[in-house]
Amino acid sequence: MQKFFHGEPATGYFRLANLPFLEKVPTLRATYSKHPPMKSTVDFFRSSVAADSSPLRITDEAESCAAVLMACLRANELDGDEENATFYTAIKSRNIFKGRDGAALIETAGQYYRQAGSPVALIDAAIGAIREQTRLPLFYHCLDVILADGVVTPQEHKVFQYLKGKFKVDDDTAWKALELLVVKNQL
Repeated sequence: MQKFFHGEPATGYFRLANLPFLEKVPTLRATYSKHPPMKSTVDFFRSSVAADSSPLRITDEAESCAAVLMACLRANELDGDEENATFYTAIKSRNIFKGRDGAALIETAGQYYRQAGSPVALIDAAIGAIREQTRLPLFYHCLDVILADGVVTPQEHKVFQYLKGKFKVDDDTAWKALELLVVKNQL
């Protein structure tokens, strides 16, 4: 397997690197992020949910899918949530969300995120309501949200790895999807 992420020790951010199909696209080849490190980053595995509260469980599939997309959006340590058009387009256009108020879904997913306290806790709360046949397409949309700005932060990389395991996506499928979406996002 090839190494797809290349990090700069000073910032901890990753740029997609060493992808053979990027050889023809010099502007996207292994360049380091110039973004400064974030002032505050939520610990990926720690949740701020009180120990005495019952664990969060999301039972509606559309809300669960929106919550997983929200976990990917909030894992981005560089940009504000409002800067990721891919997230908002997915909420407005995917079949799973048809007939639902997009703004209400986003607000509900945001509330779930605040309750869960971290991306991993939100994914754990949502996974039970997501049907097996929905998981791979949702995984692709999650990658699209993660790759929207062209930078994969350490937090986003952890979410990618965690989703890959939770959604039972094999390495080959995950890396092919990653390659395809990098090329798609070049436009």
